[in-house]
Amino acid sequence: MKLLFLLILLPTLASCNQVSLGAGSAVKNFFSSPIKGVQGLFTDSSYEKEREDTLSKRKEKKGKDLTYCIDQSGRPIDDTGLSDLDKLRNKIRTTACSCSPWGNCPISVCSCDIQCPKGFDIFLHPKGITPKKLSQEQNGLAFRNRRIPSKYKQTQGYCWGHARLTSQFNRLAFFKPGTKPPYNINSKSAQEQDKAVDYYKSLIDKIDDNEAVDIPGFPDLKTLSDHPAMQSYLADKVAKSWASQAMSFQGLSIATGSGKKSNAHYTQFFKDVKERIDMNMQPTVVFTDRGSSFYTHAALVSHYETLSYGQIKLCLRDNNNPESNAATCKDNMIIDPKKGLVYSDRAWGEIGNISIVHNDKSDATAQADSLRKKCQSEKGCR
Repeated sequence: MKLLFLLILLPTLASCNQVSLGAGSAVKNFFSSPIKGVQGLFTDSSYEKEREDTLSKRKEKKGKDLTYCIDQSGRPIDDTGLSDLDKLRNKIRTTACSCSPWGNCPISVCSCDIQCPKGFDIFLHPKGITPKKLSQEQNGLAFRNRRIPSKYKQTQGYCWGHARLTSQFNRLAFFKPGTKPPYNINSKSAQEQDKAVDYYKSLIDKIDDNEAVDIPGFPDLKTLSDHPAMQSYLADKVAKSWASQAMSFQGLSIATGSGKKSNAHYTQFFKDVKERIDMNMQPTVVFTDRGSSFYTHAALVSHYETLSYGQIKLCLRDNNNPESNAATCKDNMIIDPKKGLVYSDRAWGEIGNISIVHNDKSDATAQADSLRKKCQSEKGCR
């Protein structure tokens, strides 16, 4: 019955190739749902462990002034008892190299636990990049959700897939424009071009599987996704990711809830999103237009701003709109005392159901694990 219900609903969500793509994923999700349910129990447990590692470390740091450098014997350096000259030397050393996640110190100076930390602080890369700073044009896909150059033609858009792939690249891709790739994608040789395309496709596949990789020869995601040889492949990834995530029981259950929720419900949602942003994530949220079941959209939350009366405003990285709308918080959501949840975009206005997407925990957990392994490998940690 559940499968039949899904297939009946599909035509209301999309048409043409989008229907067949969605229907195929719906059938696949139906038969794999018992397995995913069991996997979800382990994923939730792993996510909570990463979360607790992150929060407990911050409480520890807040409770006392920790010195993150260690001496040659492996013991933490403490300013207590040091002479002024020793303190100056220590300050110079900590300035010369950064004892922080993904820092540039040898492990004889900064421990592996600091440079490749447990928890979600591993998302703090590259150094100095905050969730808000990620909301720049160069860190987004060159094409918007309204016009995705995929072989899977669309009518309703592939917003969930667009948001997910953007997030995966922002967390997992290490662009190395100064590093020479094994093959030149702009070579005059068609044979070498083909090898280069296959090479970059393999890197994209790894990111789509939540693996951290270096991407030589390109400076950022916009440039990569704007390259004629790579654009359609990335667009197909967006479409397939949409089908896999949105055409699930969890995805469709969100789409059916178009009624207004209580402000307490929206407040708890804002709290959950804020926690994830504070843990260096840009979570994907999915929501419905109030009173319009299946009129659904998914977007990244860029960052948040605190208003004068203490309420927070969520700044959205909406893949239908320019990236700059997120950086300036032009696209935003607030909780109005009378209207409830309101989106500043006129196409939406008052929002009904809203949730952090169901794949958020599994993606974040897998990505943190892959990033930590990459960091430990590069730092020589065991």
